[in-house]
Amino acid sequence: MFRLLLTLLAAGLSILSFPPFHWHPLALVAAIPLIAALHGTSPAKALGLGLLFGLSLFAGTLNWLAFIFGPMAVLLFVMLALFPTFFAATLASLQKVAGTRTWLPFAVGTIWTGLEYFRSEWFTLRFPWITPGTGLPPGYLTPFIGVYGMSFIVVTGASALVMKRPKLGAALLTVAALATYLPLPKPSPQGPTIAAVQAEMVGFGTYLELSRQAEGSIDAFVWPEYAVTPDVRENADQVKAIQKLLADTGARQLTLGSRTDHDDGSWNNTAVTLGLDGVLGTHDKNRPVHFFDDGEPGTEVPAFETPLGTISTTICFDNDYASIARRGTANGAELFLIPSMDAESWSARQHLQHAELARHRAAENGRWMVVASSSGLTQVIDPRGQRVSSLPLFDPGVLVARVDLLSHRTIYNLVGWLIGPLCVAATAALLVFTSVLTRRQAKAGTVAE
Repeated sequence: MFRLLLTLLAAGLSILSFPPFHWHPLALVAAIPLIAALHGTSPAKALGLGLLFGLSLFAGTLNWLAFIFGPMAVLLFVMLALFPTFFAATLASLQKVAGTRTWLPFAVGTIWTGLEYFRSEWFTLRFPWITPGTGLPPGYLTPFIGVYGMSFIVVTGASALVMKRPKLGAALLTVAALATYLPLPKPSPQGPTIAAVQAEMVGFGTYLELSRQAEGSIDAFVWPEYAVTPDVRENADQVKAIQKLLADTGARQLTLGSRTDHDDGSWNNTAVTLGLDGVLGTHDKNRPVHFFDDGEPGTEVPAFETPLGTISTTICFDNDYASIARRGTANGAELFLIPSMDAESWSARQHLQHAELARHRAAENGRWMVVASSSGLTQVIDPRGQRVSSLPLFDPGVLVARVDLLSHRTIYNLVGWLIGPLCVAATAALLVFTSVLTRRQAKAGTVAE
């Protein structure tokens, strides 16, 4: 019973660390009761505890999925819960054969991070939400090790505390806390001024009208995902109206969500950037939303030259993944202008959880990001991952902010991103190691008998 209570406590602390509660310091300690519940238990019992934790965590944070998928959401919770279930069984099996070896806390952190990265970036049902690293706000370590590195530190620290390595555990969690909560410098951008429009399915004319309401000298506009469909490039009147908006306001470009239709009937969800002389660049969404008619996945993350500088226009769900923004930055993007869509019916909780992920992408890659979301959260994020400004959820409006264009590449963008894949490889090696030792111990026991 005590192990069950510890497992539920771990899930509860984790749930409270995410929006809408925002008690994110709890993400630093949420793994401690889970590791304590699994410490010294059998692999069979660990399976049940891991499943209980996973179901409680994902049902408690992602309950908005029921608004979208109805009863099918239960199946999604089960699929996501399989990863902490596998983690729990692996931890129990490893501890059974490894005993109290000094490297065991690092192995536990590696297994957690490897499974988390696989679930988030490689698994068929990629879903990078609800992890220890994304439960915490971006901080000083984010440009070096990203969200997966933060998950590694937090879970390793929790494991060390439980496994009687108090100095190691306290040191790791203290470093994570200081890196997260020491004040970050406030930005003083001197670059272009961007106007991001927030409105859900209001029609082309309304987007134009809202854009004209932007105050001050505007250099570029961003409209939400699917703002103009079908393909805006095939509608000469719409292109002319956009160019007139640019000419009248003195802006140099406008990025909007549209689509690209192909002769074979397939299509792409496309961000189109238009200037006074025509199309400046496009981006096809690399990560269409699961179970939605969201187009065929794109394969490239272009960074293209515009009158503002070199930009990338990754779309909505693209920015939930570490790999897409990283590739755009590596390709030369100095600024991200992001069309996004979160339907009002998906709930405020969904909107707020989604909005946090772009903050981590900005901090990992050291880039300003301007997100124009259909019903929110439309936001401007600085290169440290701080939300500089935003619009209220669900209210149509225009957010105007100044940004900078940056060209340096962070340690994370260069090499730090390898933490996740390396943890996947190390997890596979630990599984082999555990299996071999288990067989040897079983054989030795048989011989002794």
